[in-house]
Formats: sequence, structure tokens, C-alpha cells
Amino acid sequence: MSGALEAGLHAALTLGVVLSAPRGERTARWTMGVLWISACVGAAYLSQSAASAAVAWATALLPFLTSAFGRPLDAGRASGLLLFPAQSRLADAFEHGPLLPLALLLNGHLGALVASRWLSALDPETAAMARPWITGLALLAAAAYAALAYQETRPRRVLARLIAGQGALILAGLACGNAAAAAGALALWQTAAVASTMLVCVYAGLEARMGAALDRPGFLGLASSAPRLAVFFAAAAFALGDMPLTMGFPAAELLIRGLLEGGLMGLALPIISALNAYVAVRLFARLFWGRPDDASRNVPDALPRERWALTAALLFLLIGGLVPSAFLP
Repeated sequence: MSGALEAGLHAALTLGVVLSAPRGERTARWTMGVLWISACVGAAYLSQSAASAAVAWATALLPFLTSAFGRPLDAGRASGLLLFPAQSRLADAFEHGPLLPLALLLNGHLGALVASRWLSALDPETAAMARPWITGLALLAAAAYAALAYQETRPRRVLARLIAGQGALILAGLACGNAAAAAGALALWQTAAVASTMLVCVYAGLEARMGAALDRPGFLGLASSAPRLAVFFAAAAFALGDMPLTMGFPAAELLIRGLLEGGLMGLALPIISALNAYVAVRLFARLFWGRPDDASRNVPDALPRERWALTAALLFLLIGGLVPSAFLP
């Protein structure tokens, strides 16, 4: 990953999150915490070594351990933001913690960055031996995250597992060691960061509008009262599912090509992508399809500040799907 491009995109995502965040949540402490996360993620990408990137990654956790976002996360849930094996902790953090800041931190995908920097620092022979193992483990993790997302019923936990699974696929592409896989990983990072931030922003807006009524089982039918939010959510879900005309499609094509050059492990990617697409579209259906009840019938649609941020993100995904070379080195 080049560094400056990812840092700039993450800064743009931070601006979008601040614009679209519910007013009652967007306090001065909250805003400062979000800006701290963005600064740490940017510092990690602009750093020159795995160690300095890891330090910046750990430093980004400080707002979650203080009262910047309300009640601090406990140490166990906070550990899930750093360690891939602690994925259940990550889902717990998403379920009970501050949704928008957590998504902003996780969409930095700094675990993949640190691992790729570490691989680059190894001598060529050792790196060549390590790459197939790391690629295989990352694909196995991505498959496990997709399966866990399929089993989840609570939207916050579904979102956590989808985002973590994208991070594992990015790591697989970076660890593979060829140009096509690296380009695919970069395109996937951009797609996943933008699309999953869109999903989280829409869901956070619905939470602010509906409160506990959003948790009821069954189809909520929100498309009738909030059609713009439905369109933004659907477009982001399709991008995560690697649909044509979105940036997810060239990202998946490059990643599959690169992984197949390194062996048959790339055959797992279409299956993982299909399961992720099903989970994302199923979540869209649960929120927006069906007959609305009294709690869903009068939900306000996207506000102007939400439309500005979400439209910019949508245009990025569409332009990236039509002209992917515009966002690749």
C-alpha cells in the first residue's frame, strides 16, 4: 500500500462520518476522539516500518479507553480491535460500543498494513516461505468471518464480522506477493472502507431515528418512508458483494487473478465473496423490505448532510467501478 492514498481516503471517510453522525452523538469530545483516530490511522499509513505502524494502531485505541465516546470499552473488548483471533470480542465491541468511531478505526485495516510491512522487512527467502502460510490463514479467517456473519441476527454484529472479513481478504492479497493480488488488495481496501462506512452510517442514522424499535425481529419495511437511505444501503451492500459497475468488481477480479497465480487458494475467494454478498443483501432486506408498522412508517429519510456524505461515497464506488485505474497506482 502506498500510504498517502490510504491516509487521504481515510481522512475523507472521517469527514463523512462527522457530517452524517446524529447530532445528539456529535459532541466536542466525540469529534476530538474521531479526529484522533483519523490522525493515528494516517500516521500508521505514512510510517516506514511495521513497528511504528503498530504503535500508531495501538495509540488509536486511546479514545475508546477513555470517556470520549461515552462509556469506555473494557480491556477485553478493546483487544478485539487489535487481534484477528479475538473476533468474538470485536463483535461484542460493535454491539455495545460507539458504532461510528469503531467502524472508522476498523476500516483503517491496520492489521493488514502491519503484516504487509513486516513481510516486506523479511529477507526474500524467509518472506517467500511465509507468504503462502499467511495467505492461506487469511483466506481461512475470511471464510470463518463470512460464516459467522451468516449466523448472526443482530445487525451490529453482522456489520462487525463483514468488516473484519474484508480485512482478512485484504491481508491475503497483500501477503500473496504478486502485482495483481497487491492491486486487488488496494482496490478492495478502498471498496470495503467506503462501502462498509456507508452501511454503518445508514444504520447509525436509523438507530438515532428509531431507537429500540430497530431491534425488533422480522422485516421493518423502512424503504417506504426512507427510500434514499434504502438506495445508499443497497448500493454499499452490492459493492461489498463485488457487483459489476461498482469498485468491488475490479477489486475481486484482480484479487482472484493474483491469488490464482500463487496457487489454487484463489478458488475460495468467489465462495467467500458470494456469502458476504448474501449476508449484506439479507441485512438490507431485513431493514428495508416488508410492510412497515407504526414505528417504521414515519421514519425521516436522509437529511441533507447525510445525503452529501453518502452521495460522495456512492460516486466514489461507481467511478471506481467504471474507471478503476483512476484510484490505483
